[in-house]
Amino acid sequence: MKKYFHGTLSLTKLYLRQNRIFTLVWLLLPGIWVAINTISSLVLFPTQNALAEMGISLIDPLTNAMHGPLLDISVAGFVAWRTKVFLVLLGGIFSMIHMIRHTRLSEEQGKRELLEANVTGSLATLTAACISMIVTNAIAALLTIFTMVALGLEVIGSLAHCLGFFASASVLGILAGTVAQFFVSATAARGMSFGLLGALFGLHIMWNVSGGQNLLAYFNPLEWPLLVRPFAGEHFIMLLIPLVLGAALAALSMWLMAHRDVGAGLVPQRTGRAFAKPGLCNLSALAWRTQKSLFLAWFCFYGIFSFAMGYASYLMVNAVSSAEALTSLIKRLGGIDRAFLSLMLYIFGMLISIYVMMSAGILRREETAKGETLLSLPVQRERLVLSHMVYIFGGSAAIMLMSGFCAGLGAVIGTGDGTALSRLFFEMTGMIPAIWTIGGIALLLFGTLPRWMSGISYGVLTLFLLMEIFWEQQQIPEVLYALSPFSWITPLKAVQPMAAPLALYIVTIMLAGIGISLFQRRDAAL
Repeated sequence: MKKYFHGTLSLTKLYLRQNRIFTLVWLLLPGIWVAINTISSLVLFPTQNALAEMGISLIDPLTNAMHGPLLDISVAGFVAWRTKVFLVLLGGIFSMIHMIRHTRLSEEQGKRELLEANVTGSLATLTAACISMIVTNAIAALLTIFTMVALGLEVIGSLAHCLGFFASASVLGILAGTVAQFFVSATAARGMSFGLLGALFGLHIMWNVSGGQNLLAYFNPLEWPLLVRPFAGEHFIMLLIPLVLGAALAALSMWLMAHRDVGAGLVPQRTGRAFAKPGLCNLSALAWRTQKSLFLAWFCFYGIFSFAMGYASYLMVNAVSSAEALTSLIKRLGGIDRAFLSLMLYIFGMLISIYVMMSAGILRREETAKGETLLSLPVQRERLVLSHMVYIFGGSAAIMLMSGFCAGLGAVIGTGDGTALSRLFFEMTGMIPAIWTIGGIALLLFGTLPRWMSGISYGVLTLFLLMEIFWEQQQIPEVLYALSPFSWITPLKAVQPMAAPLALYIVTIMLAGIGISLFQRRDAAL
């Protein structure tokens, strides 16, 4: 055993001390999200009768597809229902990032080889990553339990709710550790892990829409918080499923790691060309080589998904038909199906901001990995940034336009609305300035705080999304909401200033210009 696990405790302590801001957000965000939903629910539903009257309107097809059935019509049941999917996705994403970082990425950077050159076991890094991930999820769940109890929710139901998302997030993290054994690249392992999470989320939605019972649901981590039934006659015995499945995945990942070479993967790496292609002769070609996988994946996915959504929009009209807040939007756009498509494209637009962040992150990784080599050649710094700005801004615009075009084309075929193509295309065109503002913020951080760029960028985007949620719930004033670029493109407002797109373009140019200027004055790969 010493041969395999020696040094595990020391490595666990090390992993828990690293990435403190990342870990702090991981620990606090679940409790904060539950507290926000609990407080807003207590304000919106001061009595049980108020909640019971709203219960029917809350359960429409779209909401049911995302959250599943509402098990208990009470404030506690409503909070558990509204937060369980978000908590699983949040904890799962953090757990996957943590596991990939301390397994495959550490191995790719040569850290595992250095550790194993000393007195550490061959499985110590993977075991320490699993233990530190589970401990962090456990502390996050414990803090969430304290938050729920402090706000007056029942202890047993709160325990069941938090154990459900703790088990789900931990198993998703262990799944990422297993996936990491197959690929040589941390990027490939991370992409496959997130792809599996997306597939599980798609199955979750499909099962909720169908409304039928499926035995495979017992093996989907996104279903476990519902199967535990918090505040509705708790079924703690269901937690045996993640316990057994997590143990099996952990054992499998350790067996795979023990039977492969350091730095290798079970999926063989494709050998590269002996000589570069003739076209790889400038910064634009290098930027395309590094950005094309991300861009093409988002471009194709949004095109296919938008077409399917537009084609099936007539099936989803009941999803918004009972929402009183959308009455003015439905009247303004001329129908429920139009309101549904406008809202979905607005959500799509906000999600494309993630692509902008990821594309800007590639620029930062290129600077870290190849910056000194490139800048030692006759290459100007602004040209390096501009070659990637084509994909940060132009790529995001292309994805937006493709999404609007495909959604409109699907709506024309599915509903027979001949005006849908041009209407939805120009709606997505109008959202581009707000998405570009997010890119401007990322470039500003690239020039000023490159080491903190990723964390702050995603933090700012999360803040804007929270402001969107709070504004829709009338929890923040209009003046504060105006700080978000999404406030200037939302379809929920009847009138927007004519100069709003121009103002957002100017802000984007200023932010990007300042970021490039500061990048020219700071050290490379800082």
